[in-house]
Amino acid sequence: MPRETIARYEIKSELGRGGMASVYLAYDPNFRRNVAIKLISVNLQENISFRERFEREAHLIAKIEHPAIVPVYDYGEQDDQLYLVMRYMPGGTLTDKLKQGLLAFEYTVQLISQIAPALDAVHAQKIVHRDLKPGNILFDGFGNPALSDFGIAHLTASTIDLTGSAIIGTPSYMSPEQVRSDSNLDGRSDIYALGIILFEMLTGRGPYQAATPLSIALKHLTDPIPSIRSFRPDLPIELENTLAKALAKDREIRHATASELALELREIARNFQEDKTPNRNLVKVPPADDVSTEIDMPDNSQPSNASPHTAKANKITSTSTDSKPLMPGIKHRWSTIQIASLITVGLFLFLLCSSLGLFGVLTGLPNIFPGENQNTPQTLTASQDIILFEDDFSDPLSGWPTIQNTQGGYSYQPDGYHITVNEQNAILWAKTNREDDNATIQTDAQPSVNGANSYYGLLCRIQDDQNFYYFLIRSNGGYNIGKYKNSVFEPFFPEGWRQSDAINQGEQTNHIKADCLGETLRLSVNNVILGEATDSEFATGASGIVAAALDNQVFDVIFNNFLITKPGQ
Repeated sequence: MPRETIARYEIKSELGRGGMASVYLAYDPNFRRNVAIKLISVNLQENISFRERFEREAHLIAKIEHPAIVPVYDYGEQDDQLYLVMRYMPGGTLTDKLKQGLLAFEYTVQLISQIAPALDAVHAQKIVHRDLKPGNILFDGFGNPALSDFGIAHLTASTIDLTGSAIIGTPSYMSPEQVRSDSNLDGRSDIYALGIILFEMLTGRGPYQAATPLSIALKHLTDPIPSIRSFRPDLPIELENTLAKALAKDREIRHATASELALELREIARNFQEDKTPNRNLVKVPPADDVSTEIDMPDNSQPSNASPHTAKANKITSTSTDSKPLMPGIKHRWSTIQIASLITVGLFLFLLCSSLGLFGVLTGLPNIFPGENQNTPQTLTASQDIILFEDDFSDPLSGWPTIQNTQGGYSYQPDGYHITVNEQNAILWAKTNREDDNATIQTDAQPSVNGANSYYGLLCRIQDDQNFYYFLIRSNGGYNIGKYKNSVFEPFFPEGWRQSDAINQGEQTNHIKADCLGETLRLSVNNVILGEATDSEFATGASGIVAAALDNQVFDVIFNNFLITKPGQ
């Protein structure tokens, strides 16, 4: 009989099953969010000491806080089986992406650069993953990659030690020292696996092929590394040396850290002009129901398609003839967000899987911008701030998504970073990987096409896909500030969109500034304070940029000079 609950969690479906565990999509009624539950396939009556090791490992995993590591929310025991509760990742796995075709070199470098610091963070705590592979690299709704199953392989190893048998890992990604069953594994074993993954992302296959898993494992010990350019002659020749180092049989020769490998790849990429063929640039993200573990989705969300990076594009279906646009909702990556707005009936948000990723549809939201109101602006005064992060978008490897699909896309161009929305009632967004508390976010934004009802702006304190603050302006001079909390929009201007002459209309550049300082949330445009609200719900989070097309035409926004600062002393 199918399970209906695990502890307080309501089981919705089974996501996957393996030799070590089964994974379920479940709903947490306390926090009103979806989660992934990994039910460990170890009978506690047969392995009494396993519970103690499991709890120790669960505490250790839960302490690892990094944007590129799937967080553990809870753990427990039911029917003599232990379980872990994790963030639900709707963006699929890297395995899913690889099924769609080869990855672009630039995008591959970005993915490695995003997960490398996470590996270094756990290695600094003397934790080795032991089973790093594409199936354990998951994508959130923004398209951001995250590592999963830290500690699970170690727990498996501990269990095997009791009965004395086998080596731990997946043969295609095992380091030579794992094949030899060396007892003193360290982080360089994971770096070897990361090198194998790098090879596979660019060629669609691992470096070693054989008829049996044992034969593949032995090749890691004996066979030389094949030339990656024998499979992809368009790749830079410098990549051969990088792979030779990452996949060295002797771990003393390998990169000391994953970040060292990532830095080397970025240096190669900066001097490399890639063939930008459509099949190589675009990587389709699988539907949300194909994924393994994270993102908060309401019960009425539906799976959809997404793009490869932290980018999101959502299509909204409106049943209203009212021409006033609504604010975006957010579902389901660097970061990317697809949100949609309904006018009278509701607002749909299409979750992204991005930096940026994958999505779902959010339905039944109320009209949150019923009208417009003129507001008297205030003049800003200058202050000395401390720069936390800045990007003028001159470096195409700085980490923002670079993808295209039918709904729109993201691209670095000579005049700035473009978010282009092709379809009416679709919205795209991208977010940074860093988190800040008291911060000011600024950017210059210029619509290259005049869309009177389309809007663009900034997001701050992004907790997850269903919790953040938004600061938006429209091409016709409108603006609004609000909060998206647990899939519910809470605009801070109950009278609706306000209007200001301080906003340059049409295809003119606006300097947008969002202050998220303590409980104060303030929107300023062109050095003029337009609106302010007070809220204490979200204390910290990521920051992002957003654009939405609500007119029946392509809407393109050029972003420049993205900046995050904090107040000086």
